[in-house]
Amino acid sequence: WGYRETWCHHPLRLGNRLYVGYWHAGFVILDIDDMRKPRMVSRLDWSPPYAHPTHTALPIPFPVSGRRLLVVTDEDVRKLRPSPPPFMWIVDISVETNPVPIATFQVAGIDDMPQPEFTGCHQPAEQVYGTEIPVTWFANGLRVVDIKNPHAPREVAYFVPEAPKGFERPSSNDVFLTREGLIYLVDRQRGMHILERI
Repeated sequence: WGYRETWCHHPLRLGNRLYVGYWHAGFVILDIDDMRKPRMVSRLDWSPPYAHPTHTALPIPFPVSGRRLLVVTDEDVRKLRPSPPPFMWIVDISVETNPVPIATFQVAGIDDMPQPEFTGCHQPAEQVYGTEIPVTWFANGLRVVDIKNPHAPREVAYFVPEAPKGFERPSSNDVFLTREGLIYLVDRQRGMHILERI
């Protein structure tokens, strides 16, 4: 692919498949039935025209509306050019050799103009117990997005922490979801918040 900041980033495994963000080369699905010889099943690259690197391709481990889905997040760093903050994609992988984007989600109120890095999307929780997916959104905190209707993902909850002392805004980075409903939210400048879904 040539060097366009295309390193392997944040691989996730489900069965004999590996779902790998490759930054400015999009994401790939790998067959790892033989771990010594991974085989590419498919890839999808939207950068360019989109300016942000792909961080996570999260496979949903059950069908949603009869479809196999990936929740894919681009991260708000190392833009190819000034651009609006990145967002979350819903990709249909029912035919895994032909991944097809079918929807996107952006936080309401984010201006569709170039903004500083660490404003927009980062990554979803890797633990999936239902269709409500917690996703970190850097300066816009934690967003819980319901993908029950994969063509129209919608926000059902959010938490935006206060900016820590000495910083202008929060930087929600990583999120972990327990089966019991606790959410561990890591902020780059502050540390960890523990939240409970009600």
